[in-house]
Amino acid sequence: MPLERLQLRNFRSFQEKSFEFCPGTNLILGPNGSGKTSILEALNILLKGNSFRVKETKECINFNKDFYKIYSVGELNGKKLKLEVENGAAKRLLSKRTLEEISIKQEDLYFYQLVISKNLQMIEGEPELRRDFFNDLMFHVKPQTKKLHNQYQKALKQRNKSLKNKLSDKETALWSKEVSTIGLELSLQHYDFFKVFKVHVKEYIEKVVSVGSFPFLDQIDITFTKGWDRTKKLEESLMHCLDKDMALGYTSKGPHRMDFTFKVNNKNASTNLSRGQLKILILLVFLSNSQIIKSLTGKESILLMDDLGSELDRHNLNSIINHILETESQIILTGIEGEEMHKSVTKLTNFTKINL
Repeated sequence: MPLERLQLRNFRSFQEKSFEFCPGTNLILGPNGSGKTSILEALNILLKGNSFRVKETKECINFNKDFYKIYSVGELNGKKLKLEVENGAAKRLLSKRTLEEISIKQEDLYFYQLVISKNLQMIEGEPELRRDFFNDLMFHVKPQTKKLHNQYQKALKQRNKSLKNKLSDKETALWSKEVSTIGLELSLQHYDFFKVFKVHVKEYIEKVVSVGSFPFLDQIDITFTKGWDRTKKLEESLMHCLDKDMALGYTSKGPHRMDFTFKVNNKNASTNLSRGQLKILILLVFLSNSQIIKSLTGKESILLMDDLGSELDRHNLNSIINHILETESQIILTGIEGEEMHKSVTKLTNFTKINL
């Protein structure tokens, strides 16, 4: 199983606390302010190296303490996994990951998805949310694209610097050429993976609809925009926008502006679905990701969900929970005792309840 135990020391409101997880569904219950979201935050720091609540992870240190420690044991590819993070008030974040006592990289861990209020704004929110979501999935399926992405970001940073500081035409042209060359290859990788992503998401949602769930998603589609005028080459587009980019002080066109749009019945989902319907669509996309990872890489997934029950009526909540349980991922949910989600989950036999 992925995560078996989590131990927290001096983290947020927890001075010394240990939690045991099952390989299936884990429901963390407690009143508001009891630390439910803090457990998800600790797991995020452990698996991703950052917090989704604060910029500096040292802000998570318990009051009147000078450090925190997060420790977890689990299993990865049939081998014993140990994860440890420590952060002091005067120190940087220290991470240790070992598989059978051999150090491993962060990217070698499980495919991990965090479903919180910010992520649930992905469809109607800023394009950056969709790009981060897309890149995270692509990097897991095609690890070589991360190196290409980083190379592009480095070239883009240099071009932006030359634009902002009004450097020589020669230097700007040099970095424009670099951005164009690497950017074209990155854009091709984006589109190749987008086609895979689109097929899997559509097939998954069509399967869900076919069994009678969420009929409003009967006609789902996803469209792709590469980040510049598709009638122009990237180098041509950069030249065309040079004066504008000089005035802005940054590069306005390129694969860093890539985006994709969800459509239902040929209309933008962001403006034609209700809040509850948008949440269902996003949750189904997250669930399809677990299947993409499993089928293309064989990796296990962990799915963390905060406040799943908000904006969903009883019928839709029961339906989405049933589909969540079919993912074969380890799932960690938060909720309040007596809420509709708690009632729905506790009808199941394969789950662990953690009370705070």
